Amino acid sequence: MKAATASAPKKEDSGKYRKEKKMSPLKVGPVIYQPEDTLQEKDRLKKDMTLSELNHVFRLYMTKKGLRMKDISILGLFSVIFNDPQFANWHELCKKEQSDVLTGLVRMPEVYNDLIEKIGSTAGDAQIIKSVVKDAYQNAIDSFSHAAYLQKKYRDRFPGFKIVLFVDQVNQALILTLIDNGFGEKIIKPKKSHMGQEYGNDAISRITDWLIRRYVENQEGPVEWDIAYTGGQGMALKKLRIELGMNVDLHFFATGAIFELKLKNIF
Repeated sequence: MKAATASAPKKEDSGKYRKEKKMSPLKVGPVIYQPEDTLQEKDRLKKDMTLSELNHVFRLYMTKKGLRMKDISILGLFSVIFNDPQFANWHELCKKEQSDVLTGLVRMPEVYNDLIEKIGSTAGDAQIIKSVVKDAYQNAIDSFSHAAYLQKKYRDRFPGFKIVLFVDQVNQALILTLIDNGFGEKIIKPKKSHMGQEYGNDAISRITDWLIRRYVENQEGPVEWDIAYTGGQGMALKKLRIELGMNVDLHFFATGAIFELKLKNIF
């Protein structure tokens, strides 16, 4: 797999604006391709499907919140498309092959850092936003692995996420969201050691692994052990809420999920 390369941000819709038709604010914004910096012509439809699905999930979220698009003001947004072709046949890859791909995907190109820095500065704290969003997009990548393996979802589209920073004018709040088109419901991940690694194959590790499996499956439901994850335990919601005092939430929909961070009351 080629290394990720930074590219100039691309517009979601590069067509000409028609005077009689106003462009939706969700369809404007840079798009990062990961790992490639360009798309082959045959892949452009898959990219368009991904962007449309992300926008659709955001509108479902707005409906759930009782908001209309005219009730919000978008301050910043960009999208990331994971256009690695191996997602189309993910269910045929062994766990080690999946893990190798995910390891490459979590290393974002430099242009991503520039864009998230700008979003964070607009939100008022670039460093904390960058840190929180890193957990959120790694969780989204785990969701892609799950959806690709169980649903074979990415044959006609790519995995992707979209970051939207907006002002909720009705509730007078500044909100950051990360939208993904992954599995669309909570995924149960295997527990790891304190170093984030899977347990080994020695006798003690096998016993520990068996105990962990029993605990996880009894408490949370069955775990799909043939699916690779990024190595972490997903978003540390408890840490964000208790230690950092942040107002965070997750919203699940049939075609994706949204991580929501309510930053502050701005009025």
